[in-house]
Amino acid sequence: MPKQTFFNLTKEKQEQIISVAINEFAEFTFNEVKISDIINKAKIPRSSFYDYFEDKKDLYKHIIGIVSEEKMSFMAPIIEKQQDNFFERLEELFKAGAQFASLRPEYEKLANKIYENLDLIKDIFEAQDLDVSSFYEVMLLKGIKSGEIRSDIDIKFVAKAISILSVNLIAAGFNGGEETLNTFIEKEADKMISFIKHGISN
Repeated sequence: MPKQTFFNLTKEKQEQIISVAINEFAEFTFNEVKISDIINKAKIPRSSFYDYFEDKKDLYKHIIGIVSEEKMSFMAPIIEKQQDNFFERLEELFKAGAQFASLRPEYEKLANKIYENLDLIKDIFEAQDLDVSSFYEVMLLKGIKSGEIRSDIDIKFVAKAISILSVNLIAAGFNGGEETLNTFIEKEADKMISFIKHGISN
């Protein structure tokens, strides 16, 4: 979390620093990004950086928070949608995420760098910050209520499995190149939903 001195800056200056930092973390891995480059490009004294943030991790966590908040706002209409069909909603969520990536290419590049080092993310963030399985639990409960999902499933286990599967499929399967993250997610979403829905039994 930035220090109060950062929030005392003008909105324009805050945005300038954050914009530079986002571009740096989108172009380079966390370990490759240098505070000196951020300072020079944002045109701030080195001493001021530490008046605003504890360290590079503090800045990085703040940026991820900004991106996550903006993404959640983008996806809010789907999240808040009164729709009981579990699989249709799941597909909409995955594809909305892909659309968000295409609208904010700098965030897509940042996400690509995140997926290159999930261990780092787990080190920076608390476990609960990464765990979105509780959201899937709510969706599963609605699916059970509507009769779409079996009532004998272990809801917490299935929700956790979907959460882990969705993140790690992207981390393991996306390798950049000519294919964008947006295209990859859309392509893989149908496969994953089919797997969750039908399993592998004959």
